[in-house]
Amino acid sequence: MAIRGITVGYLTLIAVALLAVLLPVPDNNRGDSFLKIAVLITPLLAAVYLLRLLIRRHPEPAKQFVADVKTHWPKLLGAAAVYFSLAVALEVFSGIKKSIPFVVPFYLDPFFIELDRKLFFGTNPWRITHALFGWATQPIVWLYNMWHFVHIGLAVWIAFSLSEAQKIRFALLMQFIWLALGGGLAMLLSSVGPIMVADFYSDRSFDPMLEVLSQQAPSVIAVKDTLIATMDDPLLISGISAMPSIHVAIAVAAALWLQQFKIKLLTGIGWSYVAVIYIGSIHLGWHYATDGLVSAPLVLLVWWITGKYVRWLEPREFVIGKPAG
Repeated sequence: MAIRGITVGYLTLIAVALLAVLLPVPDNNRGDSFLKIAVLITPLLAAVYLLRLLIRRHPEPAKQFVADVKTHWPKLLGAAAVYFSLAVALEVFSGIKKSIPFVVPFYLDPFFIELDRKLFFGTNPWRITHALFGWATQPIVWLYNMWHFVHIGLAVWIAFSLSEAQKIRFALLMQFIWLALGGGLAMLLSSVGPIMVADFYSDRSFDPMLEVLSQQAPSVIAVKDTLIATMDDPLLISGISAMPSIHVAIAVAAALWLQQFKIKLLTGIGWSYVAVIYIGSIHLGWHYATDGLVSAPLVLLVWWITGKYVRWLEPREFVIGKPAG
């Protein structure tokens, strides 16, 4: 039996998701909320396709929908494999992130604070962003919060894209971001970020930033307080982690995704959003400047590696077993 290389790509995604489930995440941090959401959204996606047929004034939209499913079921099966593999990986990432302070107590913030100061001329980088962009704090908050929609929207877009090769490439990239960066590396480099330093350390050097944010962006302080208050109830909300910046990592992945369409406007929007997220991560105190400087190059490296892997798979067929006789 011969198996297409692209099919092996799908199997790789499924294997990564299954291995992720086996990771030693504490039972109280395990859940299936993202998987449930993925299941609940599936009928909505089908409804959107039907709506598209109605908007195009198709004479028999329901009949056409069934015919399209019958015709394209192999690609739909591949899309489902990507879609649910991503949902599982995201769920495991969420569980790992919630577990960080209980497995590896926060310890690296003093190092990152000093590293930031050495890289940025002896000052905390947030002072630079507030000097340059203090007038734009509210728009930065809005764009930074929009990241959650970009994040989930990108995963769904990848799963249901038409190009199988790009779908597998970027799905593997997303799994890497969640599991390797947001899971393994975040656990290894356990840290809270500038906005929470005073809550976990004796360092009060970020108090002036907190005072500014409490006046200009009180919602940010409210989220910070909620994250800390719910640490002992980790199923309620996602956990605390600064290094590396998953916000920047996902923004870079989104920019790379838009860049593949080779439309200058989309490429410009994608990389402009990366810049906003990076500046916002510092400006709002969620991350050290070095958090994004670590995650972005790693994303670019793995994007290159997954591209090599998919290009190697595409033209190949793998023979399983031998013909009888």
